[in-house]
Amino acid sequence: CMEPTDSYPCPHCGYTPSQKGAEWALQPGSILNGKYMIGRILGQGGFGITYIGWDIALERKVAIKEYYPNGLVGRSQTSRVQLVWYSGPLAEQARKDGMDAFLREARKMTKVSAIPRVVQVRDLFYENGTAYIVMDFVEGRTLKKQLEAKGPMAWSQLKPILLPAAQ
Repeated sequence: CMEPTDSYPCPHCGYTPSQKGAEWALQPGSILNGKYMIGRILGQGGFGITYIGWDIALERKVAIKEYYPNGLVGRSQTSRVQLVWYSGPLAEQARKDGMDAFLREARKMTKVSAIPRVVQVRDLFYENGTAYIVMDFVEGRTLKKQLEAKGPMAWSQLKPILLPAAQ
């Protein structure tokens, strides 16, 4: 769990001791960069896994995105955190160029940090043969999820979201 608790599920991340993380993902309780504890998986795409995490020093929830290009890496069976890159030109390109693009995404996000409703990047670092982005954890749903659930939105609802980003 992300913070000592006597009751489960954890009120912060929903973790229960009986839960095992996915074999290919970081296990709940793993520590990154000496200061972030991994919780449950929030989502996964083709190039990354996003976890709920806990900033140990600041005692707050964070979102942690791990660069994990599906089909090109695996998790070390001995350490369970270290990535093992498969051999071949695609894996080599993903390891070099893909990781750089992953971190460029974080740097771009910091440049638009003044825009309301844009998640703040708090840290980025290399560890375990890959890269990580630590962001504020924001409760609620993304605009994409909102549109999927409720359908199109009126301009009056979208204007306060889109105008600051467009400017």
